[in-house]
Amino acid sequence: MSETIVEIDPIEESNEIGGTKGTKFLLYIIAGLSSAAVFIARTFIGLYAAFIQSSALAISFIVSLRNLIQQVFQFTFGRISDRVGRKIVMLIGIIVAGVSLALFPLIKSGWVLVGGVVAFSIGFSIYYPSFTAIQGDITNRKNRAGLISLITIIGAVATLIGLIVVGFAGEIGTNEAMKYTIILESTAGIFLLAAIVSIFLHDPPREKLKEKTPFSFKPLRVNPNFRRFVIVNSIMAFTMALGWPIFPIVREEYATTLQNTWIWAIFAGCQIIVLLATYKLINRVGRKPLLLLGRIIMFIVPLVLAISIRWVPDWRIYIISGSLSGASNALYMVGQNSFILDSATEKEKGTYTGVYNFFIGISTFLASLIMGFIADYLIANFDQWTILFILNLVIAGARFLGGFSFFFIKEPIQSQIENKLDAEFSTQTS
Repeated sequence: MSETIVEIDPIEESNEIGGTKGTKFLLYIIAGLSSAAVFIARTFIGLYAAFIQSSALAISFIVSLRNLIQQVFQFTFGRISDRVGRKIVMLIGIIVAGVSLALFPLIKSGWVLVGGVVAFSIGFSIYYPSFTAIQGDITNRKNRAGLISLITIIGAVATLIGLIVVGFAGEIGTNEAMKYTIILESTAGIFLLAAIVSIFLHDPPREKLKEKTPFSFKPLRVNPNFRRFVIVNSIMAFTMALGWPIFPIVREEYATTLQNTWIWAIFAGCQIIVLLATYKLINRVGRKPLLLLGRIIMFIVPLVLAISIRWVPDWRIYIISGSLSGASNALYMVGQNSFILDSATEKEKGTYTGVYNFFIGISTFLASLIMGFIADYLIANFDQWTILFILNLVIAGARFLGGFSFFFIKEPIQSQIENKLDAEFSTQTS
């Protein structure tokens, strides 16, 4: 016996109920503020760690624990948001992230900064799965990529503006320490604004998850295509995270605070250009091409850093990597979020997001930690800049090869597994 599945547009349906237009408008504002705050914080936390002369090992702990906590804990908080709603979980996460970031300028030790980053990362892991899931709540599979692309554009525009504003505000400082203080405190203020807007957000109508179940890898077990997607992304994430402990050391050496601001502003600007150019076509393009193009180019970042160490010690060369990585990252983020939400059941969007980020967190944690130990040992026993040059070349090769792994994924086909998931879930809870 076959069944005909009629897909109802959640946006049209909830517009009749009321509240979705307002929800989308507030979501756009939150997307802009939170995207700018998170991006600026991530960018300058690493640079601040290098500024206070943290070792490569300390930086590796900062970035590895940051990603482990931000990604792994998302399963728990995604599950909570599936049950209690998106608004309250988002609000708590934004407040925790903003308050913890405001304390960073008081920290002068790399190892103490590790603790501060842990608190900031917990806030992010509370906020982000709810933010992603609410995008799935107000869309269907036909218009989802378009909305995510629009939200990404808004986030990129806000990030560009935010970077320019805090960058020039930082120049008010009379020394580098004061510049970092102004930048970090201004970013904490942006989190506060996002929290205020979140107070007025209403959860869109949706089917809530009522059952209480323990942590489970069920989505990977019953959805082979999603499992392959997670494996491929984990491999690529490992190659990406290898560079995170050493990239800030190079950038802090060859670029000032304001110059780093301009580099990342160009990154955000290129995101905007690509997303605007592809916005009307994004729903017609499969998720796989977006993921493939979005990651295969990322080898250019460590390659350019290596070139700057050996041949072109000028911050302006980073404009090349900033432009290309910004463009490719825009495509990847749209493809990644769309793929996850397309794969998820209507009741478990937060759960799928959390499961995916659990494995990305493990992968990036291991890669960052491994590279931190390797770099710390080699730098202590050999010439620092020769080692950093070689390591960046190795990472470039690993990223290039890792990008090709996206050839092995397939487009998500949710309709074939929806009933299977619900049937298994009912059996487990009966």
